[in-house]
Amino acid sequence: MVPLTVGAAAQAGDLIKMDGLSSVYYLGADGKRYVFPNEATYFSWYSDFSGVVTVPQSELESYPLGANVTMRAGTKLVKITTNPKVYAVEPGGNLRPIPDETTAAALWGANWNQRIVDVPDAFFTNYTTLTNEVSATAYPAGSLVKYGTGADTYYIDADGMARKIADEAAFMANGFSWDNVVTSTLTMPTAGADITGAETGISDTSEGAGGVAGAGTGLTVALSSATPAAGNIPAGSPNEFLKLSFTAAADGAVNVNSITLTSYNLGTPTYVDSVTFFDEGGLKVGNAKNMNSDGVAVFNFATPFNVPAGTTKTLLVKATIEAGQTSGNFALGVKAVSDIVTNGAVVSGSFPVIGNTKAVVSATIGTVALSNPGLTDVSVEFGEDDVLLASFDLTTANENILWETARFKNGGTNSDSIVSNLRLMINDDEAATAAGLSDKYVTFNLDSFVMNKGETYNVEVYGDIGTTRVLDTVDLYVYDNIDFSFVGQKYGYGVQMTNTLLAAAASGIVATLAAGDFTIDMDKVATPAKDVRAGDNDVVLATMKLTSNGENATLTQMNGSSDNFIITGTGLECNEIENTELRDVDTGVVYDVTVASGTASWTCALTMTDEISFVKGVTRTFQVRTDLKSSTEDSVNYISGDDTLKVTLKSGAISSYLTGDTSDASITNITPSSVTGSIATVKASALTWEVTALTDKTIVPGASDIVIYKSTLEAGASSYIDITSVKLTVSADNGDYTGSFVDSNVSALKLYLDGKLLKTLSNQIADDTDGTATDNYIDFTSLDTTNRRIAAGTKVNLEVIADFASSFATTSTFSLKLATDADVSSKDMDSRAVDETVTNGTSASRSLTLASTGTLKAQIEIDDTKADVDTYILAGAETTHGRYLGEIIFTTANEPVKVKTLLLKRASGATFTSSDVKYVRLYDKDGAMVAEKAPDANGAVNFDTFNYVLPADQATSLFIGVLTKTINKEGDTEGTARQGRSIKFMFDDDTTAITAEGVDSGDAITMTLDDNGTLIDNEYERAAEGVTKETKITGSVLTSIVNTMSDAVLVGGNGKIIGKYKFVFDNGLNRSTTTNEALLAEMKTLVLNVATSTGVLVSGIQAYIDGNSSAKTTAVNVDANGEATISLSTLDGTTEKVDGEVTLVIIGNISGVSTTDYVQTEIDNLATDFTYDGESGYAVDFSNTRLDITEVIGGTASN
Repeated sequence: MVPLTVGAAAQAGDLIKMDGLSSVYYLGADGKRYVFPNEATYFSWYSDFSGVVTVPQSELESYPLGANVTMRAGTKLVKITTNPKVYAVEPGGNLRPIPDETTAAALWGANWNQRIVDVPDAFFTNYTTLTNEVSATAYPAGSLVKYGTGADTYYIDADGMARKIADEAAFMANGFSWDNVVTSTLTMPTAGADITGAETGISDTSEGAGGVAGAGTGLTVALSSATPAAGNIPAGSPNEFLKLSFTAAADGAVNVNSITLTSYNLGTPTYVDSVTFFDEGGLKVGNAKNMNSDGVAVFNFATPFNVPAGTTKTLLVKATIEAGQTSGNFALGVKAVSDIVTNGAVVSGSFPVIGNTKAVVSATIGTVALSNPGLTDVSVEFGEDDVLLASFDLTTANENILWETARFKNGGTNSDSIVSNLRLMINDDEAATAAGLSDKYVTFNLDSFVMNKGETYNVEVYGDIGTTRVLDTVDLYVYDNIDFSFVGQKYGYGVQMTNTLLAAAASGIVATLAAGDFTIDMDKVATPAKDVRAGDNDVVLATMKLTSNGENATLTQMNGSSDNFIITGTGLECNEIENTELRDVDTGVVYDVTVASGTASWTCALTMTDEISFVKGVTRTFQVRTDLKSSTEDSVNYISGDDTLKVTLKSGAISSYLTGDTSDASITNITPSSVTGSIATVKASALTWEVTALTDKTIVPGASDIVIYKSTLEAGASSYIDITSVKLTVSADNGDYTGSFVDSNVSALKLYLDGKLLKTLSNQIADDTDGTATDNYIDFTSLDTTNRRIAAGTKVNLEVIADFASSFATTSTFSLKLATDADVSSKDMDSRAVDETVTNGTSASRSLTLASTGTLKAQIEIDDTKADVDTYILAGAETTHGRYLGEIIFTTANEPVKVKTLLLKRASGATFTSSDVKYVRLYDKDGAMVAEKAPDANGAVNFDTFNYVLPADQATSLFIGVLTKTINKEGDTEGTARQGRSIKFMFDDDTTAITAEGVDSGDAITMTLDDNGTLIDNEYERAAEGVTKETKITGSVLTSIVNTMSDAVLVGGNGKIIGKYKFVFDNGLNRSTTTNEALLAEMKTLVLNVATSTGVLVSGIQAYIDGNSSAKTTAVNVDANGEATISLSTLDGTTEKVDGEVTLVIIGNISGVSTTDYVQTEIDNLATDFTYDGESGYAVDFSNTRLDITEVIGGTASN
């Protein structure tokens, strides 16, 4: 084995290329790079180039060349360009001859010849030709087949057995494509073992020659530092709940195949809907799921989430709380290591991994509604461009809406090549583009397109039709409403689109493909619109696809007369281009093209006179290439900046020169009649600037690292761009003539490009004319020469980040803009000035309101499931997680707030003192203690050095618990607690109950007691609303009751066992204060519900402690309510005084038993049906167990 390069960017199993070169290689586990001889071979293994890793030249050269990659088995049929014999490809590059057309049609249908790909003579030696021919009754090895009407897909193994592919995840893990699945009426062969995951013998692109690229050994899962903070959210809004980070070990990439999420802190888990994963690019990963009644959602990824070796990737989880909910706390997380399933890597981390809690509040947020979808189906031709594929209206309400992304599913033919060059139009303006479909979906990035409140927007999606099969369809619709991502600009919450009209296949426009005898197409994905430079050679202006559908055919020339085959464009002269040619993409053969002036202005007619042959159903792909003269090459005839070039091919260029090989007749039915390529624009350089809309924000003194302006910058493809200066001006300010964007308010301004610092300025805000607020501006010049560069063809973010002064001279709302295009300066690789294109430059990125200080609200709540019930607490014990007394909710606005001190006092009805409680403690949502203080003699507790910092603009919960003192525990000098002491808290009503200050502003926040029951900013809750639940101290506590009776056969007679219940008590070594004897629980009363079938009578019911059947309670009968009340005090002596585990056996006299009868007992209400005393019988009885359960169902005796 050849070791891989140390510190390499690539890993075994990667697709790699070098920057600046188009050649792509497969990197085998043997450290060799395997060559794809042509595009047809590449696309038999991969659907696109999204997985290609760009490596340095030195690294690429460190990998020796291996063999050529052969066509993937089961994908195409092949033939040599000089021989008509057709072969099926089997694993290992083996070719099995197909004897005749009848056999081919029996296996692959009437259109079998559409699978044929020509292999150039030079590469045919890569294959091994077998002697045994393909049979008409058995598919070659490597084929993917569905038999009959069954839904299962099978892989034909080398032994001829059909191996079922277990599920979609296994299908995708092996890199299969649905386009290659054949539906057959043949009898299925013997079934082999199922394919349940990736198998290197199937998926290794190097066909085994390169060894096996294994998964990395480890994957670490953690809560990302960027996980969404706790806060309030409205129902019906898709909100960010959780961000997970995945770090793969350095020894190999890891695929995450499945993630199970669990809901926490929930009232009702089924309120959590549309739980969805998104990758770092904002693209949806997998499908959305709703939480089930167990609070669990399982996500199986058909396309695994890949984490490259030695890197960290994140997944963001969004979810929507069911509309109509007005309260409740919700959190999502990964419960256990087993909830992450990989391709073999060992998962590690600190589980559970839980996001911050979101509290549902009642709020009015923005809405978006979809209506009026287009319903007119269309018939389209192969290669037809600008076809309307979807149309609808979106109407907003309540606030401005930022449209982030739109994702459509194709409910038609599952072929990524059926449509390309998709455009999303809003009110007839192009808003976003996408190259094509990927596994049935297309995603548009709208870059926070601003939709104004109360307006309706018309949306249309156009695309260019490819050349697939007649009657194939394109049918775009919205599979899940969360596939459209919106955010309210004013409130900052996610907005869920309402859509019932374009929510299923065939609910909108369906485009059906038709074709003539010969089809022509321009592949605008292969050659999109682009910028080119004078002096460039072999510039690809268009990629043409030509297909003979009816029969084999011969083309003797393409003729440009009558402008049938032309290059046209603004400012183009034919003597400005040279060496024009056609290049066969599959074979590399070049055909010379003559250029002459066309009949129209700026038009060059093209003529090619070489003969080209076509096999029926096989598409041939050609590039139109030319050289662009520069002024250094020809000082007179050179192509100028902003000239454009566009190739058009009409049917008339072919129709007189195309003949069918079988019919010997001219082929004139050519569709469509004309196709046009993308526009190439001659550009010295280009820079596009587009303002990014952000949610509005309130700022307080001392705030730092606040993004006050953001835009997206994109360099043209022809040159890198260096930004040399940026000037931003106040767009609006509702303050006085001075405004708020002034040096006295802003201490520092930092300009970043692609996350790198370009310039920091202080005291540089200027007023360019008369002192009006909207004339204030900041001018960034002399920018960092290393960080200011934007690579050619790339898009980056520009941000202005501000630090604010410790106090504000003025407070108002302002925003910044790029006043004119001239306010940004840049230069290209030749140091020439760039003519920037600025989109919505005069629009503000966000409104910023300066406020004097932050605000705080504090309330005590008892509706969280961790703090919503009364409890007992064992003397000497600490409050357990999930059994807290109450929840303090602090809500901040405008800035982080430090709570300096917090004063709680004993609530009315509570009886504890400092003799009973050692510490009062505060815990965060995960159970970590954040503060503790001892109460005073009156039960008040003063957290006088609290200094707890609360994040800005959200709600933060802390939970109240206690550590009690023991009751006379041996050796404990502080064991002064007393039985039955009640503990409850509220805010002190003193004016200093809470003291706080803004973290950024440093200003004190004066808190006052709410006096009217309506909590507002800078108030804390009054006693009438804010009192915790109660916990009572006891020397012995009941911790659990469980049924221990197994189901049994019912037999009549006296003294028959009808129930067994185990009670667990804990006295914590507490002792009597008078006798020093251990405190015991004294069981008093047990009320049992006794259920029987009709005719069965149970009487004389008694109880005894298991192991002491001689000491029984007094017998009782079942009352009219079906209950038996057993006095446990009637047990002999002090038997009823217990500690630890005690099992009560219930017996009774049973009569009237026949067939199909039963007897069952139950403790059906633990709030009333078991009474005990926690101090050896000397204290007040506890008639409510205060356990987490409400009932215990016993075993059943039946026949």
